Amino acid sequence: MTELEESIKQEISRLEDRAAEIEDLYIEFMSGVDTYKTESPFGGKAGPFWEVPSEELESIQRDVLQKYEIWYNSAFPLVKEYIPERVEDFTKLYNECTERLKLDNEASSNVQKVINKQNQDFDTQRSILQSISSKVSNDELRARKQISENVAQNELSRARLLFDENEIRAGGVIAGVALERYLLMLCENSKKDINYSYRDGVSTLAQKLYEADEIDSTTGKHLQHLADIRADCAHANEDDPERNNVRRLLEDVEDYVRGRKI
Repeated sequence: MTELEESIKQEISRLEDRAAEIEDLYIEFMSGVDTYKTESPFGGKAGPFWEVPSEELESIQRDVLQKYEIWYNSAFPLVKEYIPERVEDFTKLYNECTERLKLDNEASSNVQKVINKQNQDFDTQRSILQSISSKVSNDELRARKQISENVAQNELSRARLLFDENEIRAGGVIAGVALERYLLMLCENSKKDINYSYRDGVSTLAQKLYEADEIDSTTGKHLQHLADIRADCAHANEDDPERNNVRRLLEDVEDYVRGRKI
């Protein structure tokens, strides 16, 4: 988890704690408010109307309005920054929730129905806020993946250039680096907790990915074969590695990096 993800997660957790307190307060307030009806000789509206809250209820009302305002003003910038497409919904729900808390909405003799509607609207706001963590995680994951893929592509381009210039051994080594970067990306982006190191080679990374069920045994064996070709290029053998083997290494690494394998 990145520093940004951890920071946002902590802030949303803090806001959720406040939301739970706000919910308890408005339920206490609304449960205590009464309604009344009138008789109009002219056929006007007879009610129900909200009773004027007692001093005790008014104190709770002021408290919950203040806490809800603070909560909204803390949550709104996060919604605007990370899921701007939900800003309009978030703001509309704020207006409706505030209207009920101020008793500016139409009164109902069924107070529980009003509480249920308040719960529904506030729960939607809380859900919007809580969805930010996964949104940020997905964005960070996508960014890291794109960066890793770009780096691997650059390494692979260098490997092809060396190969075309008849630097067979060097081309194979760099192709192996590109493959390592790709496998490291898979480890980093895995939902499993893979204990990997940036010093791990292709064989080690392939084994860890297999143990985490990220690749199957066929892919694992194929990656081991590519690791052997790369090792043949890296070692100071008397004979140069087979050109066709290195060409296959380059082609297969490109397939992995471009997502045509695994």
